[in-house]
Amino acid sequence: MINFRVQVVRACRARHYGVFVLRNHLREEIYMNRQRAAEEAGSIRPVRSDRSVRLLSTRRAFLQSAAGAATLSFVPNRAFGKTSPPPNLLLLLSDDHTFRALGAVGNHHIKTPTLDALAASGTYFSHCYVSNPICTPSRAALLTGQYGFSNGVTFFNKKIRPESPRLPRLLNEQGYTTAFIGKWHNDGRPLDHGFLRMRHTFLGGMHEHDSIPVVQGANDEKLLVPKNPSELFTDGAIELLGELPEPWCLFVWYTAPHDPRHPPGNYARMYDEGSIPLPPNFMPEPPPHHQSTLDIRDEKLLPRPLDPQAIRHETAQYYGLISHLDAQIARLLEALDRHGQRSRTLIAFGGDNGLTLGAHGLLGKQTMYEEGVRVPLMLSGPGVPRGKTQDKLVDLMDVMPTFLMDVMPTFLEAAGAPVPDTVQGCSLLARHEHRPRSPRIRPRDTIFGHYDDLFRMVRRDRFKLIHTLKPDSFELFNLEEDPYELQDLSASPEHARRLHSLREALQAWRQSTGG
Repeated sequence: MINFRVQVVRACRARHYGVFVLRNHLREEIYMNRQRAAEEAGSIRPVRSDRSVRLLSTRRAFLQSAAGAATLSFVPNRAFGKTSPPPNLLLLLSDDHTFRALGAVGNHHIKTPTLDALAASGTYFSHCYVSNPICTPSRAALLTGQYGFSNGVTFFNKKIRPESPRLPRLLNEQGYTTAFIGKWHNDGRPLDHGFLRMRHTFLGGMHEHDSIPVVQGANDEKLLVPKNPSELFTDGAIELLGELPEPWCLFVWYTAPHDPRHPPGNYARMYDEGSIPLPPNFMPEPPPHHQSTLDIRDEKLLPRPLDPQAIRHETAQYYGLISHLDAQIARLLEALDRHGQRSRTLIAFGGDNGLTLGAHGLLGKQTMYEEGVRVPLMLSGPGVPRGKTQDKLVDLMDVMPTFLMDVMPTFLEAAGAPVPDTVQGCSLLARHEHRPRSPRIRPRDTIFGHYDDLFRMVRRDRFKLIHTLKPDSFELFNLEEDPYELQDLSASPEHARRLHSLREALQAWRQSTGG
């Protein structure tokens, strides 16, 4: 092994981020050696010896001292417009969480005090979309910042292309310790895609809420843990908060409120289903062009035609799962406060896709209607304006530079990391007017969506165009005047030019992406 002090000198000469990479390498080498020893001894949970903790602390202090002399203690953080310590990054993800199932958006029938407070402490993105409303592609978009047509994941059981960027790998290069907990549902395991640590990882798509089969490392067998998944994942996250050296990036991806909708304990009785209103766009049967989706598993959970009382019951149970999840997130945030890390942590909460629950006569999420493709998304932490609602179009993938995939570039910008040219998301942090903008940090005025070989969608300004491929048909909605998408304007002469413009935009996107 190269002499430790020689490594430090070389890292300091690297100038930009070598010290962080070296520091990360050293602490992970120590961790992995202990992890291997624990596995050989038959122990699943990593063991931190007093000696290894002292060694890690000593080396970290030495590196920070050497880096300080070379002005490399902090990475330039473009998100804050000045040199500052890189923030910790926490991504909380719910499963099948439609954007209307949150108290912060004015839903007075659901109790989500923790998420409401989190939204109030930062910025809520009221128009966040997923490009593909099913779990596996949506999560792949979060990891890569790319549409499924670029990263290869357009449906279940597809692998992320080797050349696609991975958020954890890019953060590792910036000196972050990256860790994953919860529902994975992509190919391989988190360690295969750049995460340095993993705990309580569920490799499947859905499971009951009284137990969950999980793995802890690269090669171990699944072990069924008889505990509610939301509670188990939160327990693991709280444990890791006491172990991860800063700066860290922790993904906690929950299985709630995905069906089966059986909330634990009192949460199953928390809501009076008789007082739960039906969605304004409830229908006993879906429109004719949606008949092709009725063979999907989600659409077979209730008999047809849909019974209003059955929808109220399912919604009450769905709300129970979300309220229970909200309580677990409260535990995690309290632990973050106890460790004194809340002020240094950028927190993102989002949903991987939505859910219809009776809207438009549907039950699942495989649709381009708002209930399926629009999800909650909020940011809170250093550099994020408090108490603000941002109504610009975003994509959930933007957590990597606003689609849901926009989370990916957002975390990179916060970490001071370069955003690869292949990333298609846009940084959410750059949406705030006081932030400097660059060609790689661009606003979005159009959102595109797709599902299998059945649907394509484009939204621009207040209008949305849905193209049903089988049978070939179009729907046009003015979402500002018609938020529940009940009045199709596609045959209106008054909107012919807009229909044509959106069709052209959608066609150009499909040609450019292969979609």
